[in-house]
Amino acid sequence: MTIRIVTDSASDIPREVAQKLGISIVPLTVSFGKKVYQDGVNLSAEEFYTKLAQSKILPKTSQPSVGNFIDIYRTLTQQDSEIISIHLSNKLSGTYNSALTAKEAMEKDCHVEVVDSGSVSMGLGLTVIAAAKAIRDGASFKEAMDIVHQSIPRIRVLAFFQTLEYVEKGGRLGKGKALLGALLRVNPLITLQEGEAQPFGMAHTRMGALRRLYDFIKTLLHIRELSIMYTTGFEEVKILAGLLDPIFPRERILVAQAGSALGTHTGPGTLGVAALVE
Repeated sequence: MTIRIVTDSASDIPREVAQKLGISIVPLTVSFGKKVYQDGVNLSAEEFYTKLAQSKILPKTSQPSVGNFIDIYRTLTQQDSEIISIHLSNKLSGTYNSALTAKEAMEKDCHVEVVDSGSVSMGLGLTVIAAAKAIRDGASFKEAMDIVHQSIPRIRVLAFFQTLEYVEKGGRLGKGKALLGALLRVNPLITLQEGEAQPFGMAHTRMGALRRLYDFIKTLLHIRELSIMYTTGFEEVKILAGLLDPIFPRERILVAQAGSALGTHTGPGTLGVAALVE
């Protein structure tokens, strides 16, 4: 029996990486008014940010339906697979609950374990990739699950936003709302704690924000994997990768553009880092 990994599109794992490692991605949906798209399926990241800049309507996201998960679980079951399904923080989306309900509906037909990563974007993605690589290298189901649970508390995420307009309107700021007024006037830095977005600090310029990301990574010991995440502005990705090169070889840094599931709540100009530490 084979072991397969399922995640959702809020992981922002590059498609070529997912295909190489056999990771199945269930898309979230994003809507501009009555027009509904599947994240990364019929709406690319580039198309989304173009629409975001042009639209007078703030887009909305929705978690995959229970039926979406049942469909993918059923397909993988027909391939005689056990499934580890790893998803974005339950405090940020109902995606985990949809997967859990689908698991319960399919429990007589297949073995599925559903995991709340407590993270998003490549904070989730690095956990998923670690499990998929272990399975590729021969790990058992239990060993792969152990890797997932060991990886989750070792994920570190920090990002700066061009504005908190989108995260505030989407209601995803968590306990940091009291600082919103001050943070709207600078480049706010946001981290994840206990599955929620929390203010980390601020920078008065974007280069200052880049230096804060660099300083954050520099404080981490024994980095196993590192990713740079961005919404728009690839030039800053290259600058940050160059800064980080003495700490972690730039050729090993996994660059990921956030899709519409995350971009709806962060907006353009967002740049972040995710690290898996030993």
